Order: sequence, then C-alpha cells, then structure tokens
Amino acid sequence: MNIIYFIRLLLKHIYLLILGPVLLFAIIFYSTKDEPKQYTSATNIYTGIASGASLTSLESSKVDRLSTMIAFDNLINIVKSRETLEEVGLKLFTSHMILENAVPEIISRESYSKLMRIVPQDVKDLVVKNDFDKTYKAFKKYKEKDFNNFIYELIALNHPDYSSGKISGKLKARRLNSSDMLEISYRSTDPGICQKTLEILTDVFITNYSSVKINQSDAILGYFQSQLDDAQLKLDEAEEELLQFNKTNNIINYYEQTEHIVGQKELFSAKYNEIKMEYAASESVLKVLENKLTAQQKKQINNANILELRDKLASINLQIATKEYQARFDTLNENKYTNEIAALNAESLMLQQELRNSIDKSYFIDNSIDGITSTSVLVEWLEEVVNYEASKAKLLVGAQRQKEFDDLVSDLAPKGATMKRLERKINIAEREYLSILNSLNVAKLRQQNIELNSNLKVLEPPIFPKKSEPSKRKMLLLMGLMIGFIIPASLVIILDFLDQNIKSASRAEKLTGLKVAAIFPRLKKVGRSMDIETIKSAGLDAIARRLIFNKEQIGESNYQVNTNLFFSLQGSEGKTTLLELLLEKLADIGYKTMYLSPDHVDAINGVEIISYKIDNSFHKVANIAELHPDLQHKNMDDYDFVIVEIPGIINNAYPINLFRVTDHSFAVTRANRAWSKSDENALQDILEVVAENKPQIILNGVEIQEMENIMGDLPRSRSYFRRLIKDIIQLRFFSKSEVAKLSKKERKKREDK
Repeated sequence: MNIIYFIRLLLKHIYLLILGPVLLFAIIFYSTKDEPKQYTSATNIYTGIASGASLTSLESSKVDRLSTMIAFDNLINIVKSRETLEEVGLKLFTSHMILENAVPEIISRESYSKLMRIVPQDVKDLVVKNDFDKTYKAFKKYKEKDFNNFIYELIALNHPDYSSGKISGKLKARRLNSSDMLEISYRSTDPGICQKTLEILTDVFITNYSSVKINQSDAILGYFQSQLDDAQLKLDEAEEELLQFNKTNNIINYYEQTEHIVGQKELFSAKYNEIKMEYAASESVLKVLENKLTAQQKKQINNANILELRDKLASINLQIATKEYQARFDTLNENKYTNEIAALNAESLMLQQELRNSIDKSYFIDNSIDGITSTSVLVEWLEEVVNYEASKAKLLVGAQRQKEFDDLVSDLAPKGATMKRLERKINIAEREYLSILNSLNVAKLRQQNIELNSNLKVLEPPIFPKKSEPSKRKMLLLMGLMIGFIIPASLVIILDFLDQNIKSASRAEKLTGLKVAAIFPRLKKVGRSMDIETIKSAGLDAIARRLIFNKEQIGESNYQVNTNLFFSLQGSEGKTTLLELLLEKLADIGYKTMYLSPDHVDAINGVEIISYKIDNSFHKVANIAELHPDLQHKNMDDYDFVIVEIPGIINNAYPINLFRVTDHSFAVTRANRAWSKSDENALQDILEVVAENKPQIILNGVEIQEMENIMGDLPRSRSYFRRLIKDIIQLRFFSKSEVAKLSKKERKKREDK
C-alpha cells in the first residue's frame, strides 16, 4: 500500500467524504446563527507574594519557587471557591434589583427585562430602595431559610449570570508570567454585567483572602496568648510559694544570712576557744592558790558570807557576759545594753569590794608556811576568783550560744534544699514565660506582616468592554468541515484495513499459498475516464500470455495436447464469462481451441464448444475423453488448447482425478470475497492429488487500482493537474517528453564529438 492507494480509496467514496463536511457545516451554521456576542474584561491585582516587603526583614521577602506556586494556587482557589462565587452572585443580583431601571454600565435593558420577568413578587418586596447593604442582608436571609426558594435556586443552580457554577465557567484567573501580578478575566454576553461582576469579585476576593490570612494568624496569636497566661500563672504561684516560705521562716536573703551565720559561727568558735582556755587557766591558778592557803584561811573563805558574795558575783558576771553577747547582735538596743552592762559592772565592783572587806575582817596569819604573806595570797586568790567567775559566766553563755548556732545551722540546712527547689521552680517557670513571650512577640510581628502582605492592591480595575470578542463561528465552521471529512475518511480507511476480502494478488497468494497466474479487472463501475475495452483487453492478454507460456514450456515433444482445467471453489466466481472472453481472445490471435463446458454456451468463432452433462458418475471421470462420447473420435492434437470448465467444487461433485491428468489447472476466484476455512479445505484435497503440479489462481473482479499496481498505469484520460499531482506524490519530476529531450541532447553531444 502507498499513498496513491489511499487517495484512490478515498476517491472511491468521494460522495461520502463530501456529504460529511457539508452536513456538519450545515448543522453548525444553523446552531450558531443566533449566537450572542461575548464581552471580556480583566483586572490585574498586585499580590507581593514573591517580592513584597516584610516586617521580619529589612530586605524584600524571598520565597522559594514551590512556596510561590502554592501561594498563587491558594489565591486562585479562593477566587474560584464556591463561597466566593456565591457571594459574588448574590451581590450582583442585589446590585441589579435595587435599580429602578436598566443602567447600561451595570446591566443592559434586555438583561434587566429578562430578570424582572423571572423574579417573583415576594423577592421584589425585600428590596430596600437605595440601600444595598440592607437589601443584600434581606436576600441572604431569604436564601438561607430553605433550599427551595427562588434566590437559592438562582445562585446554586444554572442562571447564566448569578449561579456560582456559571460564573466559574466564564472566569479565568492566572499568574502573569513570573511576576507578583494576578490577572482575573471574565466573559459575559452583557458588557455591564461583565464589568460589574469583576468589580464585585475583586472586592469579595480581597476581603476573603485577608480574612483567611488574618484568622489564621489570630488563631496562632490566641494560642500563644493562652499559653502565656498559663505560664504567668505558674510563675506567680512559684514566686508566691517562695514568698510564703521566706515569711514563715523569717528569711530575708537566705544566702547572705547563711553566709553571715557561718562567719559569725567561725568567729564565735575562735572566741569560745579563748574563753575555754581562759577558764581552764583561771581554774588551774585558783586551785594552786587554794592549795597554798592554810586551813584557817580556807575556813574563812568558805564561810557563808563570802560564798554568798561569790555566788552573787558569779551571777552578776553571768549577766554581764549575757548582756555583752546580746549587745553584739542587737545593735538597735546598743545604748540600753551599754547602760545595763555599766550598772552590772558597778554592782560587780561593789561585790568585789565587799568580798575583799569580808576577807580583810577575817583573821589571817601574817606568813604562810612557804613564807608568803597571807594577805598577798588572798589578794591573788580573790582576783583569780573574780577572773574565774567571769570566765565561767562567759563559758556558760558561750555554751548556750554554741547550742543556738548548732540549732540554727540544723534548722537552715533543710531550708536551703527547699529554697533551691523553689528557686529552680521559679527559674523554670520564668524561662517558660520568656520563651512563650518571645514566641508571642514573633507571632504579633508575623500578624502585622500578614496584614501588610494580605492587603492586595488592584492596579488595573476592570473596564467596561465596548467591543465584543471575535466570533468563533468561522473557526467552528472550519473545524466542522475538517471533522466532517476526517471522521468519514478515517472510517473508510479503518474499514478497508478490517476488510477480509482477498482484494489483491499478494493477499491471494498469502491466503491460498498458490501463485497468482493473472488478474482480471472488475468491469462494473469503472470511471468515465477509463477505457473499459482497453482494460479488459489488458486483463485477457495477461491470462492468454500465461496459457501460451505454459504451452511453450511443455514443448512439441510432448504427445499430449495442452489441457487447461478451469474451476472455482465456490459458485458465481465469474469463470464462464471470463472463459468466453478468453476464448474469443485466443481465436483472434489464431489459436485453435476446444472448450468443454457443463452449461450451454453460445457459439464462438474459431472455438469448438462441447457441452457435457454432469451425472452421478461425474466424479469418476479419469480423463477428458470421458466427459463426452464425441471426444472418443476427436484427435486432440488438432487443437492448440483444450479448456475444461468444471463448476464450483465446494457445492458440487467434481472429478478429482482430472486434476492429475491435465497439464494446468486454474482456480478462478473473486477478489471481492473473503477466504474461508471451507475454501482452504477444498483446495487442500486437490493439492494432495496433484503433487507438484499445483493449481494457479486467476483473480477475477480486481479493482482498477490493483490492476495498475501490477500492470502499471492503465490508459485513461487525466487532466494535467491530476498528472502533476500524481508525479509529485510518486516523486517523478521528469515526464517522458523531458526524458526524450534529454536523450536527444545527449545524442547530439556525442555526434558533435
């Protein structure tokens, strides 16, 4: 198959290929004759998504490509969302209903009249004259009361101007190249509605977008604010717990207090050790001096008066030591303690003097055993007694204070651990509070940034479209012509591919496994430009050449006449008609032929015709002479060809042995039928008998195109244009005349040389 084949195939169905485009053209022409004009308006909105300013950075905000695409997708989805478009539709309806008459800049007179005819009176009664907001609220409330009211059906169903679905179908939103600009365009049959719809859509879209962004940031801000309040409560509770602990335990500054107490305890420990050493020394010296006293002296110092004075002195010294110790820590009452200590010292001196006087009144021996005067020993003893009592008093006070220090340290030690735990709790609560506070400040900053960036700006408001769009009617008509041609042409080609008929010689050889000896054209429905007689003659010439060629191959040495058996697998294959034409052809070129036919055939000049009968013994015929009694007396050598015709072998009995004894057999087969399993089985029986002398196929009723594929161009009248197109398709750029001219020029050049 080549392009010529397909062109001829299409030309064969030229009326169908013309009817399809014309019919579809007429349908589209009629359908679009009342097509309304379309008006388009557009608006450009600056978004600042990719290059807008940011409060979080001194530079322009930088967003990656994916984030930018997502942001623009969100914008476009908000524009086309059902909620946005329903609000636009309701507001557009409200803007039309509050008009008393049509205003071309808002709605045309025709559209306004149509609207007023369909709006019921109860909806008209909701209109508040010259008040858009109140009317809109009334319509919205009316719409939301149920799902069967007029406004709900107007917005939610299929009104061309107010329903969300129809608005979405006529709305386009896209990003302009790689910029921050968003272009929104709208198409309508009414220029006023076109512009007004875009104006309302722009306002609603910007409001909804800002609401979404701000609500999102408000939710984040609210979360951090609630978390901050909880953190503040935890911090206050921890600080209050520490405050109550300090109040309960009289703690002003635990660490300074403990440091001071430790320092005082160390100083006291050193002083207390000195007091102990002083007390031990005084006690030792006193024991030595008492050992030096005589019995009489010991008796005198142990009398009741001296012991009483000594006890009083010890008591006074204890009070003095206590007051001196208290005065060191109670600086607020320093003067009081000073006066009391001075009074106690004066009283101590008086007691010391009384003690001396009491000792002086006693009787003493002038000298002791060791030669020391008694008065000297007693004076020393008295001084040591005073020192001893003072040291003893200090020791008692020091022991008491030592116990106080030990108790204070034991009391403060566990409080330190509690203090650490409370401070750690406050520290954790404080860090949590500061962290949440920082997040809250960041969220507030981002909220301000979102409010800044969500404030979209309309750079190019929608204009009133005065000029309608070019009609698509011409394009639709052109497409109708193309589709009307393509669909039938495709069907013709597909059906041709699906066609199971034999059609061509190559397909016949492939299906039958036999060689095609010749082809004969289909004589009916031949175009006017074709010479039918020439075509028929060409087909007969081909068959005759095959017979003559077969005869020449046998040669004169063969004693048998050249016998040819013509048969068909099925009936009505056209073999009788074909043989009649072939016999006339052989007679014209001078061959003597005998024709054996089962049917009555009209006489043909130069051909001997014998009609034989088919009876019950027909299938037993073993040679040609048995077909008719007259053949017994015929000399077959007098004939150039003996042609025997037998009927279709599938539906009739046939002499199988006759195939074995004839020189050549030909199966006449129609090209316009399919090859079946029964054909294959019938042919297989013959092939098993004839061995190598297989039958050949004569393909009858072949299309002219197939004839030209095998035999070359057939004679026909062609216009110059058709010849040119054919030459171009076949890449033949030189005609015969041009080739002849070139050849003549070459000969002339040779002669000149």
